[in-house]
Amino acid sequence: MADPLRPTDPRSIGRYRTLRRLGAGGMGSVYLAEDPAGRLVAVKVIRPEYAHEPEYRARFRSEVNRAREVPPFCTAEVLDADPDHETPYLVVEYVDGPSLDEVVADQGPLAGGSLHGVAVGVAAALAAIHGAGVVHRDLKPRNVLFALGTPKVIDFGIARPLDPTSFHTRADQVVGTLAYMAPERLDVETDRLPTPAVDVFAWGAVVTFAGTGRTPFGGDSPAVTAARILTQPPRVGDLPPYLAELVAAALEKEPENRPTAPELLDRLLVTGAPSAPPLPVELQRSAEAAQQSGRFDTGPRKRPARRRLAVFAAAAAVVSVAVAGGISLRPTSSEPAPPAAPTAVTGPAVFDALQTDSLFTTAKTQDGRCAYAGGLRVTATSDNAMMCGEYQRIVFPPSQNVSVRAVLGDGKSCAVVGFRAEGEEFFPDAYQVAVCPTRVSLAASFDGDESPIAGLPRATSSGTEHLIQVVVGEREATVSIDGEAVLTGPLDEPSLVSGRVLLGASGGTVTYTDAQLRSGTDPATPRTPEFLTGDAELVAAMHMVYDKGRVAIAEPAEYPTGAEYCRRVALNSPKCDSKYVPVGSGLQVSLPIAARPKYLDFRPNQRKCTDPATLAGTCQVSFSDFSTVYDEPSPFPALVTIRGGKVTAVARINLH
Repeated sequence: MADPLRPTDPRSIGRYRTLRRLGAGGMGSVYLAEDPAGRLVAVKVIRPEYAHEPEYRARFRSEVNRAREVPPFCTAEVLDADPDHETPYLVVEYVDGPSLDEVVADQGPLAGGSLHGVAVGVAAALAAIHGAGVVHRDLKPRNVLFALGTPKVIDFGIARPLDPTSFHTRADQVVGTLAYMAPERLDVETDRLPTPAVDVFAWGAVVTFAGTGRTPFGGDSPAVTAARILTQPPRVGDLPPYLAELVAAALEKEPENRPTAPELLDRLLVTGAPSAPPLPVELQRSAEAAQQSGRFDTGPRKRPARRRLAVFAAAAAVVSVAVAGGISLRPTSSEPAPPAAPTAVTGPAVFDALQTDSLFTTAKTQDGRCAYAGGLRVTATSDNAMMCGEYQRIVFPPSQNVSVRAVLGDGKSCAVVGFRAEGEEFFPDAYQVAVCPTRVSLAASFDGDESPIAGLPRATSSGTEHLIQVVVGEREATVSIDGEAVLTGPLDEPSLVSGRVLLGASGGTVTYTDAQLRSGTDPATPRTPEFLTGDAELVAAMHMVYDKGRVAIAEPAEYPTGAEYCRRVALNSPKCDSKYVPVGSGLQVSLPIAARPKYLDFRPNQRKCTDPATLAGTCQVSFSDFSTVYDEPSPFPALVTIRGGKVTAVARINLH
């Protein structure tokens, strides 16, 4: 329920006009506000005292970047954020409906289809949240709202002001709600980061509350509740048998024994599941889409390995304009085909052969230079490492992996790979892996000062090519050289949560080629696109087409109609009224342009120069005319023809 604004409350936050108070907590205040277009939104503003803590502001920025990647499958969509505001804030979709605890208080425990819908909807939200590399950490009935009867999870993606290795902010304060906390969060000696498994545990407790009106471990005092969570089996006997079994698995004491959110959906959505009531069509579609977006494991398995879901970006395969589900841009007919599942969320991925200035750019500073000569050649001219970044400043989630080939220039040159980089372009805070002729090391770098983490002697020859791979998990990184794992080190700097990937050098010159940067810890997901060396015709969002430099940056994408997009994801938002909605794959690829490319446009004559089947331009124009921008989206949609790994034609697509 919204309350009137207090005299001390702001009347505006950024470009949003505040209307009423929606609530307050340890993080700060939440306001009902109106955007410039009159849309109602929820604005979450952190407490002023946290805004002056650089470490907290850095965590807020990192988590906002990841929260933006969460698709709106049974979640409140993240709309905007300003981590650099005087008091950082996050803007999310306003869900006008009661919370789960209010529904249970007014109507009693849920049963049948209502209970099943809560179980599915909350699991779908967790799959979407975890798929973007976010951990909710405070899932509870109050954070499950009902919009037109469909459950939506709120309050994810806000950085908590705490050391990530503990759930305490001070000796007598616990972040979260005790009755929904996993056992590992109650262990004051633990050094584990909160993982998706803590949310799965909370899911079990929330579903138990929804179906019984009580929590599975509730006691007369916090101490009794905590003791039951740590030592006693859950009380789930009043739930339907099919659901009680799944909830009990989610409430396992050991996080590695719990199912993941996609596994919960595997069980909840299985056709013919005994006693499972049918779901509304919209919720079914949203859950099935979210089912494909979860990618984080709860940890090493003590039971037989589960069936892995295929969760790589659609861009990993050759994408044809004939693919069903909107890629062809054909208008929706009166009898639309069954909608295809949207692209699985895996986080960003980058493929760059590093043969010319495209994703990784040239630069020159007092510490050295980044140039192209047989690859990205990085030269350090001072005692500091010279670091080169990609120009779009892509932020990768905590779990990521880097594969790149490097040639050390001489016996003093070291290849330096930076990850989770935050801050300045050439002098950022980051973890850094250094591969030198006689040693391999891992360190954390802050303001140019390195804090060693791990290192060992290891010979790496200069003048020859070596494959360097860095696989980054939540809490450790493993470095491999030429396929051999040579070093593993812990990652426990609280301000280095996620960030950019950088390539650099110290002590001399290093030449890099064939960079492959992926989200997640699987070096094969997404797989290397076949069109890097083969033939393809695909719809893409074009981030750059540089004719003189003979290079393009393409992101395979879809542009379904707004109505179809909303049918796919069971979403009701302003996007539904859009003519077309861009759905990117997150995979950006640097591609060379052939010697005599064709540039095709619809703008010389929209009627005569537009292919009605693909909406792609058909009239050949000069590059200068093609590159002239009027009122076009950026990146712009195009139909790209690739032959032998080179772009031979780019046809601008008409979305007007």
